Amino acid sequence: MRAPLCLLLLVAHAVDMLALNRRKKQVGTGLGGNCTGCIICSEENGCSTCQQRLFLFIRREGIRQYGKCLHDCPPGYFGIRGQEVNRCKKCGATCESCFSQDFCIRCKRRFYLYKGKCLPTCPPGTLAHQNTRECQERNSGQKKGRKDRRPRKDRKLDRRLDVRPRQPSLQP
Repeated sequence: MRAPLCLLLLVAHAVDMLALNRRKKQVGTGLGGNCTGCIICSEENGCSTCQQRLFLFIRREGIRQYGKCLHDCPPGYFGIRGQEVNRCKKCGATCESCFSQDFCIRCKRRFYLYKGKCLPTCPPGTLAHQNTRECQERNSGQKKGRKDRRPRKDRKLDRRLDVRPRQPSLQP
């Protein structure tokens, strides 16, 4: 009678140890720290599920992919929060850094930022700022063809009174 009871206790202990070992493998920070913040982790693919507030970043190398849980997405990616999982998604092809798929913060070389988009050239009415790689609106003093730099109301008053700024005469 004691033998079956001891055998039953031994099997129960083995099953309990197996489950404990599996849990350690999933949540542990082993594998060189690659499972930090993971709920489910494997040696082959890294993290597949992250803790609630972390983002799952999947790095692809050829046909392999490896998951990692991060507080913030790396440059060139933006975070999307979802009900089941938070993911890092790649920015558009011309974006170096972005807030979302449709809104760039900084552009890659040879592109200029204008209203959240990366363009190869700045649109009409704007100037390319080389240091920041941004298109900036021209201010009223930079408009083409305007020679008189005085405020508009002063020029309007001069026209009404027919008083114009005098040009120096070239008479001898």
